[in-house]
Amino acid sequence: MLEKLPEPARTVVAVAAFTGLTRSEIPALKWEDYKDGEIFVSRKKWRGHIGASKTEAREAGVPVAPLLKEILAKYKANKQFPAVEGDWMFYGQKEKKPIDMDNLSHRDIPQYINGAWRGWHAYRRGLGTRLGDMGMSATNIQSILRHANIATTLGFYMFPNPVKTKAGLKKLAEAVRKTYKVKV
Repeated sequence: MLEKLPEPARTVVAVAAFTGLTRSEIPALKWEDYKDGEIFVSRKKWRGHIGASKTEAREAGVPVAPLLKEILAKYKANKQFPAVEGDWMFYGQKEKKPIDMDNLSHRDIPQYINGAWRGWHAYRRGLGTRLGDMGMSATNIQSILRHANIATTLGFYMFPNPVKTKAGLKKLAEAVRKTYKVKV
């Protein structure tokens, strides 16, 4: 998707995919929220209104992956999206107000991805699952997704991987055979 989408959709999708920020948090981001290699969420935009973040846990900083740092730097340098009043990171071209995520996902994205749109929350869940697949601990994933309760992370954001499950059981069997000299 990142190679197909035009700006600002490309960078908005990258932020969603690499940080797990929600569709209400992304449009309320200001450049001042991105500092020291992290994004700090201090507000959200919901149904056109800017308000406080959902929970205190959501205000924790989210580390920015090196690839996303590069994408954000390129986007910020893009003369097509100069700084605007309010310092919004992503804004609508007409009114220069925080971007409307529904317009972006209904008007600006589908034409470039052949209808493969799964919604903004798919990036958040996908991030949790992929990080788990790569071996990251559930507590670290909880920290990135900023869940107050780890049960939320485990129950809804880390999905089993059948291939890894089979590989794990095979590894266990080999370890048992080697350690306990089990023969069949």
